[in-house]
Amino acid sequence: MRTISAVLLDKRRPALILTRQSALHLLTWVSVAPITSTIRGLSTEVPVGPRNGLDHDSVISCDNIMRVPRSAVGRVIGLLFDDQEPALARAISDAFDLDPA
Repeated sequence: MRTISAVLLDKRRPALILTRQSALHLLTWVSVAPITSTIRGLSTEVPVGPRNGLDHDSVISCDNIMRVPRSAVGRVIGLLFDDQEPALARAISDAFDLDPA
């Protein structure tokens, strides 16, 4: 499972922490994917919602993956569950136009 945390971007927003948990304490910068309630139906979006600890239906925007200082990562809001990982992998692959084969 991956954590969804409050991250200081333009303002404090939910974001999925992409950096592996085992390395978080070693790194100054971490990779995150912002979460937005603007749902466009893109292949680079992963649906999330109340099950994941959010107030309403939203998407993880893999087109907007970024690095932020570890100090910008705040409290844990929720989780992305193991059964959602394949959708995350596909969305990241699509966002970077990778060929998974």
